[in-house]
Amino acid sequence: LGAWVALAAVCLAGFLVQERRAAEPMMPLGLWKRRIIATGNAGSLVTGAVMIGVTSFLPAYVQGVMGRTPAIAGFVLASMSVGWATASTLGGRLMVRTSYRFVALLGGACLIAGSALLVLLRPEAGPLWAAAGSCLVGAGMGFTSTTYLVSIQTSVSWNERGVATSSTLFMRMVGAALGAALLGAVLNFGLAHTVGGMAAVNQMMQPATRSRLDPALLADLMQAMARALRNVYGIAGVLSLVTFGLALGIPRGLKPGR
Repeated sequence: LGAWVALAAVCLAGFLVQERRAAEPMMPLGLWKRRIIATGNAGSLVTGAVMIGVTSFLPAYVQGVMGRTPAIAGFVLASMSVGWATASTLGGRLMVRTSYRFVALLGGACLIAGSALLVLLRPEAGPLWAAAGSCLVGAGMGFTSTTYLVSIQTSVSWNERGVATSSTLFMRMVGAALGAALLGAVLNFGLAHTVGGMAAVNQMMQPATRSRLDPALLADLMQAMARALRNVYGIAGVLSLVTFGLALGIPRGLKPGR
């Protein structure tokens, strides 16, 4: 692990050196000196990690802990897309009437509320509770991603708009990659010492083999996965708080046309 971290640090340093001396850099570092761009890119990084926490691990809770079918897990996850699309539409209208800061704060509040619902999720709560949490997280992503994208695009000149837009999308992808690694490690650590190991966990996830597990072993596996996923969503909640704090860094009064 240490060797990979060192390699990543060397690659990052090399990238920064190259970008400083390149005549036409892929990501002009001068953009990061502008407050609205730095805040938006940092927010995209964090929200990318929160997004991956829902899309990658919530189906595991629905199938593994609740014992529901993949179709139900797909319904729960689809509610995130509904929330995202709806909030993106509303966010565009709201930022014209209010400000970028207000819409970003609204998105951060939705992320916090959605993460809280997922932390409080219990098997007996049913998939509708999980879908509500997923929808709120999707709404938070819709409000924040739209706000960050539009605010960054309108803060630069036309000849910089392409690279400024790509920078925030790139940071979201980096956040998703880091979030998958971090949250996946938390989940695997929580399941590493379960009875039966990961082989039993994989059997629990498959409807065809789940019914053949010993009831006592199945109960232990369900509790272990629920506990591990609760930790995952606890971290997502902390990241949501960071998103809300970053939204406070957006200057007051800014909105499209102003």
